[in-house]
Amino acid sequence: MTADAVTTGAVKADALTARPVLQGTLVRIEALEQRHLPDLLRIAFAHPEEFRLTSTPTDEAAAEKYFGAVFAQRDAGHAYPVAILDAAGKVVGTSRLSEIDFRHLRCELGFSWYDPATFRTGVNIESKLLLLRFAFEGLGMHRVQIHTDTRNVRSQRAILALGARFEGVLRRHQVAKDGYVRDTMVYGITDLDWPEVEQHLRGRLARRLADGSPATP
Repeated sequence: MTADAVTTGAVKADALTARPVLQGTLVRIEALEQRHLPDLLRIAFAHPEEFRLTSTPTDEAAAEKYFGAVFAQRDAGHAYPVAILDAAGKVVGTSRLSEIDFRHLRCELGFSWYDPATFRTGVNIESKLLLLRFAFEGLGMHRVQIHTDTRNVRSQRAILALGARFEGVLRRHQVAKDGYVRDTMVYGITDLDWPEVEQHLRGRLARRLADGSPATP
């Protein structure tokens, strides 16, 4: 790696350390802190079936382990977990940039969960728009990838609706929280795709704000 690349990586990493607030019309996204956890856990614990096919913790023991790992990854500079608040300042979800690699300028967007009351409101659309913009324009990523369980059809539809491209399946990729050895579907968005994806998401959000038509959760 060249000295210039090291310097560029350090500058981009500083953007994470600053823990910026991403402000939209429907949502405000801020760095995840301990104070957000009670509201997030109320959402997760109240809807265990909703999150059955995700890594979302649905009991106290799992939550302690889950968030311990989240904050450790953030402190090591490998992840940027966020809380998602609605226009009234209520915590309605969480998401994360993870597997952040400043050498190759790539990361993963995922570990997202929302209060089911926000489904079909545009909250997910705007959250993903803001986080992808931060990844590509704030951190200078070349690639953002998104994973989901092959069993999670709703998630697959939502990812495709973002404008991500399906890239393949990782067979027997990981052990899910229910013990199932899952296959993982991989989707990607690159910096070359980003202008078109951004325009697509902005259009979807504008339509949602204008007429209240259903949006993919």
